[in-house]
Amino acid sequence: MEELITQVIEKNTIVRDWYLRTQKVKGDSLKEGYISDLPEHMTSNTRQNNLEDLTRIWKQWELDTRVFFTEKYGDIAHLIAINVNEQLIQAMVRFWDPAY
Repeated sequence: MEELITQVIEKNTIVRDWYLRTQKVKGDSLKEGYISDLPEHMTSNTRQNNLEDLTRIWKQWELDTRVFFTEKYGDIAHLIAINVNEQLIQAMVRFWDPAY
């Protein structure tokens, strides 16, 4: 486990160095003088709902109920049909810089 944490920290350092070099060459959208702070280690716990159940529930609703839900929450129900790339989400969370 300790070795895995060390590998993650080393990868974070490589990514941090890369994006700092890229920002110097191509410019940055942060205020001048701001120093970005990418954490050394990031842990996230995720859970995915059963999409078959959500799809079944959505299909059982009458049109009026679907319209009401869409008016209240927008098009979020359409996300049921989107395949999620878990590795991409993990990378985005790990290297997310809240300054942006």
